[in-house]
Amino acid sequence: MFAVIAWYLVLTFSKAFELSPTTTNICKTRHSSSRLHYITHTTLHTAATNTNYSITPTSPPDVLCIGETLWDSLPSGMYLGGAPTNVAAHLASLFRASSETDDFSVSPTVAIATCLGKDQLGKEARRRLELKDVRTDYTQFHSEWETGMATAILDENGDATYEFNTPAAWDGLSMEERLLDLISDGNKSTRVFVMGTIAGRLQDEQGATSSSTLMNVRNNAPDGTVVLDVNLRSPWYTSEGVLKLARGGLDTATSSKKLALLKLNDEELIALEEWCGLESTDGADNMTGLKLKERMAQLANEVNTQRLCVTRGEDGAALWCESSGEDSDTFHENLGYSLTINNDSDTVGAGDAFLAALINSLFIQKETPDKALERACALGGYVAGCRGATPEHKDAPDAIRQLFHL
Repeated sequence: MFAVIAWYLVLTFSKAFELSPTTTNICKTRHSSSRLHYITHTTLHTAATNTNYSITPTSPPDVLCIGETLWDSLPSGMYLGGAPTNVAAHLASLFRASSETDDFSVSPTVAIATCLGKDQLGKEARRRLELKDVRTDYTQFHSEWETGMATAILDENGDATYEFNTPAAWDGLSMEERLLDLISDGNKSTRVFVMGTIAGRLQDEQGATSSSTLMNVRNNAPDGTVVLDVNLRSPWYTSEGVLKLARGGLDTATSSKKLALLKLNDEELIALEEWCGLESTDGADNMTGLKLKERMAQLANEVNTQRLCVTRGEDGAALWCESSGEDSDTFHENLGYSLTINNDSDTVGAGDAFLAALINSLFIQKETPDKALERACALGGYVAGCRGATPEHKDAPDAIRQLFHL
């Protein structure tokens, strides 16, 4: 009970502030609902609001991120998270910066389609999203399930494994009429729909609706507008579920609509190769050059995507793009950015920052694949050296700030 009251007071009195957890000592108690409540010592800072960047909630967003919004519990404190939520937050920051330097008649916007609980954490999550210029007009609230929580356990390299409260509100994202209208072929304003595989962790027979909602978006959005981020978090995935979402059905013949982009890391590349029965897989070897290009092209054909991106941690990333017109397919590599890693840093959200920069560069700014990959590796590398998933872009090293015109 004390934990609940403590969180209520902290969140209530922080309405005009942004919470910045500084403790490394987090106490937790488990209640009958399996909900984890946390007591932290926090420092309150005034939230950075933007007076020069306006959004129009009545118009369709340029990018819609779909999936989980939850709270990450890290050794350093509590952070708003969830892969699509992190992507949305980074995109909003990039859009804000571009609106100040580029000649946009209307500033690009990003919205999140998620489901929160009707609780204090849900209210606080929505408040923080709006402070970050992420639109919440497609956010739903579940009548029974609580806002999602994820306890992150870091290894010696700062890599995280997660324990989720289950079921959580984000498992109950439903296909509302306004969401269906947004993804219809008649909507030419929304250029990208971003989703990840984690949001489909529970099947419909378990009372969840997010899995079917993701598939509905995948198959009803215009061809070449859906970006899929593969996140294999055991035990919350099946090979059949991941491949079905990528392909738009049980096989590539089921759907004529291709993904705009499929993103995965080097370990997930190996897993999907095995699931697709690609006998020529080289495992962890040949993660560079022409051999990697062949592997990526082969997998892209199996999973029905126009582009495929493989991240390789500190070794950068590679991007394959299918042929267009008379041009052959292309392959691009970036060896990554060597940045100073702080003692209290973690890798949480680095892949999400990478994806946000890639989406902005490829689909909004219409830059070349090489430039897009450079920007993605830079932002991902910066976040990997920070604490939490969405550090302020303005605090990045000068080289990265110059790259993004911050």
